[in-house]
Amino acid sequence: MNSKFKITHLFLNSNPWFSAVSDYSLQIALYVKMNHNILYCAEVGSTAMKDKCKQHDIPFVHSPIHNQTFINFFKSLFLLIKILSNHKQDLKYIWVFEGREHTLCCITKILFPFFWRNKKLIRVRGQAQNIKSNFISKYIYNKITDKIIFAAECVKKRVQFNLKSDKFIVHYYGKSLLPTNYNNSSFLIHPSFPSIGAKKLVFTVIGRFDPVKGHDYLTEAYLKAKFKDLKDNFIKTQMVYIGYKANVNPKDIYLKYLDIFGEGKYIDSKYYLENKNENKELFIIEEKITNIENLLSITGFGVIPSLDSEVICRVGVEFLQSSVPVLSSNVGALPEVFCDFPELIFNAGDINSLTNKLENSLNLFLDNEKYSNLKEKSKNIGLEKFSSYNYKDIIDFIDKK
Repeated sequence: MNSKFKITHLFLNSNPWFSAVSDYSLQIALYVKMNHNILYCAEVGSTAMKDKCKQHDIPFVHSPIHNQTFINFFKSLFLLIKILSNHKQDLKYIWVFEGREHTLCCITKILFPFFWRNKKLIRVRGQAQNIKSNFISKYIYNKITDKIIFAAECVKKRVQFNLKSDKFIVHYYGKSLLPTNYNNSSFLIHPSFPSIGAKKLVFTVIGRFDPVKGHDYLTEAYLKAKFKDLKDNFIKTQMVYIGYKANVNPKDIYLKYLDIFGEGKYIDSKYYLENKNENKELFIIEEKITNIENLLSITGFGVIPSLDSEVICRVGVEFLQSSVPVLSSNVGALPEVFCDFPELIFNAGDINSLTNKLENSLNLFLDNEKYSNLKEKSKNIGLEKFSSYNYKDIIDFIDKK
């Protein structure tokens, strides 16, 4: 790192994976970078954060913040002191996104206050954990930290003590629009599988394969739902799961429901199930889809069936910005993000509630005017509420004394 390089904003992120919080930090960094010099420090770990920064021409420095051994703590502490020392005049804002680097900055602010003159410590919280009401928490958040940004109102409510009204802001995740391709009529996962789309009702789920993501009860609801047209005929429906293996093996989902669906096949990390009697197909894809915008362009409805807290909701934002209406559970910040679509929200874990929403989505899909208006509304909400340009509100907030 060149000490002559002027830095106005320093971003510290101890999460070694490219999580939703990491993506939130990246989107803020991209916006800030348009007008200021920034430096992003993170642990390389298994994340692509270093590559993400390189892709967007963001200066990056590795810092072993996540694995807090005695040695790594002092390595991180030394790096932070070095940056504060080398950039006494130009560095104005230090952004922290996890508890480790927040604690690290608080320690240096107490021990070396002269390094922090004319600098603001900004805590961005996108985590689901409660902050207990005790002396240390109150001191850190009300005295040491200058500004606090909550990714949703439900996150702010997890602070179990009062914060000064001028100290915090609630600001949802936003990003630049995904590229769109409206000329697609189908999407091919593998030559051995049927194509997705082609005027079928397509539901898409994007998220890691984990019990809290709700794939299991969504599959049950999908099997239970009756997708019939006005002539009482089953129409062709397709459910698409895309994600990486976390605490659930996608192959286990395939094997569990193979007999129930009746037909199936798998190739590498791609699985396909078919219920011929009811014209239902399920695709389970355990890999990253590089041309995801092509799939979104033919998706009828996104589905977010999460059972546990969803705070950042980046997948929901991407669905909306791609003109895809979303069926969403009611956990965490999901009701906040989708407050303009109450009719599409269901009770988390409730198979009957979700089945009802799946069947109702067919009625919307078959009504060309209603569905067209719903897609347009989704696009407008995605643009108005969740554009990356809305980060100007954050910049205005942190600039206030």
